[in-house]
Amino acid sequence: MSQLLFNITLIISFMFAASIVREQIIYRVEGIKRYKMYCLISYGLLGSILMIYTIKIDSTMILDLRFLAVTIVCLYAGMVPAIIAACIIGITRLLLFGITASGIIGAATIIVMALLSGWTVRLPYRPFIRF
Repeated sequence: MSQLLFNITLIISFMFAASIVREQIIYRVEGIKRYKMYCLISYGLLGSILMIYTIKIDSTMILDLRFLAVTIVCLYAGMVPAIIAACIIGITRLLLFGITASGIIGAATIIVMALLSGWTVRLPYRPFIRF
């Protein structure tokens, strides 16, 4: 339970920092490209940190919340930063857990998740329904 609370705290902290940066960069400097760059780097880092602090379900099964980082960056910055952040997360997955079949599947899954998130962001529905 404490691992889950720690992961949720990390996600909320990154979202708070992103809102402060958005306020400073977009509304004062008018730099949307700088904000997207910040998002892809910071949420790629968030997904990597979330993989380090996994939630242990039992002795052979773990759960990480890296997909939330990709979903959030896709909602805030768009599809291209989400795909780049997913590539950062996928490479980190391979570096942390080795180049194995499950590592490659995990890295590919997060990239597919970024593509699907980018597709859903483009749907003409309200944000709550897309989420």
